[in-house]
Amino acid sequence: MTDSIHDLAVIGAGVMGLSAAFIAARSNPRDRIVIFERETVGAGASGFAPGIQINIGRNEKERSLFIRGSKIWRELYPDGRWPDGRNCDVFWLTRHPGELAHMNCVGDTTPSTSFALTGRLSSLPRFLVPDDMAVMLDRGSYCPVRSILQDLAQRLKAGGISICEGTSIERIWQGPSRILLQASDDTERSAKRAILAIGPWLQGSPLRAHLADEPRLRVKKIVALHLAARPTANCPMIGLFDDYAFLIPMIEEGYWLFSFTSQEWDVRPDAGGLQLSSDDLARATAILAKWFSPDMPAVASARVFCDCYSDDGVPFSRPAQDVAGLYVIGGGSGNGFRFGPACAEDAIGSLYSHHR
Repeated sequence: MTDSIHDLAVIGAGVMGLSAAFIAARSNPRDRIVIFERETVGAGASGFAPGIQINIGRNEKERSLFIRGSKIWRELYPDGRWPDGRNCDVFWLTRHPGELAHMNCVGDTTPSTSFALTGRLSSLPRFLVPDDMAVMLDRGSYCPVRSILQDLAQRLKAGGISICEGTSIERIWQGPSRILLQASDDTERSAKRAILAIGPWLQGSPLRAHLADEPRLRVKKIVALHLAARPTANCPMIGLFDDYAFLIPMIEEGYWLFSFTSQEWDVRPDAGGLQLSSDDLARATAILAKWFSPDMPAVASARVFCDCYSDDGVPFSRPAQDVAGLYVIGGGSGNGFRFGPACAEDAIGSLYSHHR
């Protein structure tokens, strides 16, 4: 039986779900909000992400999501006071500086030199910049998203918000005046409004039926290598723009993280079944070989996970097609940390304005 009526129910405790709960609680501090998570906070795709902020967007929609999402993060962590990680310089390396400038969201990058970059890379002494490569300086940040999620969860709990870990929602349907939710513990909950944000698990879930056929969703493997080189305190982030790959100095963890694009699609979101393949390693090695001479740092370990991609590669925020007061947000497309808070803000804004 329904035991209480919540003002907002959030299904999924990843970066989009917790952002939505935090935005709603900040604007409506007296609301009863509950969050359901099938495992634990940060156990899904968001928990593996390095949480990099880079000032680029491919189109106006991405640029808008980035600018609004960055504002939310700055309000939560002013002056770069992240739970882990830090604000840092970003050196972009590209043969297409005009394209990089066109995609920059916050202004022009500053021309720099290979000497300025390599002078700060004592932990990567064999890193070389070809003579025909443009070097551009920008600002960015990184912070493991798992640390951010744990911090947000603590803030939400301190504000009286319930987080039900180990509890999935099996069914959502329209009641006479409220949204009804059937939980995996056989309890029935009700809410005035709800957010469905279960990341790559949405595609294979029965709850996918609440989202219209568009956008088309696919689940792609994401791979990053941990290079056996300990970064020093002043290391910048390196953006390999033409390959859309990154070298991130994970100072707190003691390794350089190499993030690149895997091409394995339509995988199952099963952490135990996703592994680094020979194709992944060959792709990563081919990119790294362009920058290291005569050899590159050894690979200490790897992180392999996945994310849900929308058909246009941009996260979405959509009302459910069959349940009034339910919004579906997702399709992080590898950018859930950068764009997700703005998608969550859109959903919360629509849900509360419509209810009023």
